[in-house]
Amino acid sequence: MLTLTEITKTYRTSEVETRALDAVSLEVAEGEFVAIMGPSGCGKSTLLNIIGLLDRPTEGSYQLAGTEATRLPAAKLARLRGEHIAFIFQNFNLIDDLTVAENVEVALLYRGDMQVTNDRIGLVLDQMGMAHRAGHRPQQLSGGQQQRVAIARALAGNPGLILADEPTGNLDSANGEQVIELLQQVARLGTTVVMVTHSHRDAAAAQRIVEMLDGRIVGETRL
Repeated sequence: MLTLTEITKTYRTSEVETRALDAVSLEVAEGEFVAIMGPSGCGKSTLLNIIGLLDRPTEGSYQLAGTEATRLPAAKLARLRGEHIAFIFQNFNLIDDLTVAENVEVALLYRGDMQVTNDRIGLVLDQMGMAHRAGHRPQQLSGGQQQRVAIARALAGNPGLILADEPTGNLDSANGEQVIELLQQVARLGTTVVMVTHSHRDAAAAQRIVEMLDGRIVGETRL
């Protein structure tokens, strides 16, 4: 699904040069569930941003679904991201003024799917156990329910890759476990999942744990 080769990311100011990623190489297969762990400031978020085509590496190669992404112009980069990637965030990032169904619909329209159907929206909400809340607004839902809607939104466009940034960070343990189980289910159905987490419990649900320190990958564990 994706291959990173010798990825380096350097941030420069007039006085300081900071190397956030240092020659990172990583391959993730289609349908694999990978957890990325490490202390704050180790480069996890920078790596996730590059995988998500939200940032460009300073050096190295990144191939997503067979396409070399590092030198694409911005418009083609956005198109590639829209075709293949969906995001799940710690803070849910739902639009308060829209209903649950409308939040899913907006995500589909953003991806360029101009033939959005109520059947598709209803299907992903049903998969997440949220069909009965389709007409509610986010503030009427619990944190766990909001994250289920966020996962439904991510799944609606049939992405090949889901990037999850601390998806249980704002949830209690019971709701967090349910979200991780849903991500496992998504991976079993063939969608690649890359998750950044501080939680050893959450990481243990993945098929592989990638450990980072000081901008480098320092270990990998297959589960």
